[in-house]
Amino acid sequence: MNVLLDMNPIEVVDESLAGAMSAAVELAEQQGRTIIEVVLDGQPLVGEQLDNASTSPIPDSNITFVSADPVQLVQQSLFDAAEALASTRKAHTEIAEQLQAGEDAPKALTQLGETLAVWQGVQDVLARGYGLLNLDPNSLAIPEDIAAGKNLPTLFAELGEQLREVRRSLEDHDLASLADAVGYELEPMAEQWSRILAFSADALTQP
Repeated sequence: MNVLLDMNPIEVVDESLAGAMSAAVELAEQQGRTIIEVVLDGQPLVGEQLDNASTSPIPDSNITFVSADPVQLVQQSLFDAAEALASTRKAHTEIAEQLQAGEDAPKALTQLGETLAVWQGVQDVLARGYGLLNLDPNSLAIPEDIAAGKNLPTLFAELGEQLREVRRSLEDHDLASLADAVGYELEPMAEQWSRILAFSADALTQP
């Protein structure tokens, strides 16, 4: 078996995918890094293939592992999420206007689904990213000009309340309430949360 970690060969005693992963993860952790990509015989592996790695011997295979600095990885993910959320502000306004005018509701709802997917990523990236670094995001002291004196749990609670209102409006086919929730509540929150994510990214490299 030929196994590479960041283009450097490593020794593997157990010639299976699970064995190679164990060796690569251990070595990466010793270097203060985390595995971000696994390629087996030219095919990237994801999801179940990694979660339940095969223990069957594959002595003739080539496995390549790529690692990254976890702080830089999380920081970039947070910056990307901040940028993605900031780019949805115009979409929030367009969706609300279309719903209020009763114009092309199916198109507005499709656009809303895409926007809500970005919001879901916002909730996941901060918690999971900080969790990867064994840090508690709730300990962040969000600046006054961003949070208006509120802590992160309170901000998360307010966001959750608005997202639940969006879901309720969708389930009840209440397009007027949906337009209000998207245009008057979530739209300004998009700016606020974009700044929160950018601040949380910067905070990772602050002394």
